[in-house]
Amino acid sequence: MDCAGVIGYGHMGRMLVKGFLSSGALCPGEIVVASRSRESRDICAGAWPRISIAETNRELARRCRTIILAVRPQEIREVLCEIVPVLSRGEHLVSLAAGVSLEDLEGLYPGPVTRVIPTVTSAIGKGTTLVCHGRRVGKDDARRVEGLFSSIGNVMRVGEADLTAATLLSSCGPGLLAAIIEELAGAAARASELPPDRALVLATEMVAATAAYLRETGKAPGDLIGEVATGGGVTEAGVEGLRERLPGVFDEVVAAMLERCGAVGRS
Repeated sequence: MDCAGVIGYGHMGRMLVKGFLSSGALCPGEIVVASRSRESRDICAGAWPRISIAETNRELARRCRTIILAVRPQEIREVLCEIVPVLSRGEHLVSLAAGVSLEDLEGLYPGPVTRVIPTVTSAIGKGTTLVCHGRRVGKDDARRVEGLFSSIGNVMRVGEADLTAATLLSSCGPGLLAAIIEELAGAAARASELPPDRALVLATEMVAATAAYLRETGKAPGDLIGEVATGGGVTEAGVEGLRERLPGVFDEVVAAMLERCGAVGRS
């Protein structure tokens, strides 16, 4: 009953199982995996021969104290309707589904529930996982879940009112930043004879180094700009162009993403 269970062994479920086991947060005897796909169950068993594979979600629910729902938002209701009848109300349900609110979850299960939003960079132990606890989650349950997810990166508690905006930064942000890296490298390559592949390497390494510099020095982005952008220099010209155009661009991008988030929540 002290085991952690993961329902769903798609991309996110695989990442969590690997992260929990590789980091030592859980040992193979402390985790149970269930998936409606026989192929996924076989892949999991092949990758981690010593962990337990449940044939059904109900079997997993009977064996686990913490149950992570790593399924698509549209599948949450079906999974909960399947497992709730065998729960004692003391199990802690952890949902990774975007757009499914705590109110929705608590309406289907009267025990402790938490929403968690990992990020793709959790696969390498980096980035921030957002955690939003429901009103029935006690200190021990909260500590256990936050401890698990801290094994795959940073953890930040966020109120549900701020969860969507925080998700745009922590979970959607890597995709946005990757697009910016790609476009910056492409512009440099188009304006010169620098090969596109080398431009992409330079842009990627520059972003990684800049983030590390800000984090390790504690300086604000404006401080770094002041160090690099000398008066009348090349960097200043580029920063001025970005300052002029980027606020409007990013306002439009965020508005479009928030609108899509609302659509996901209604689906």
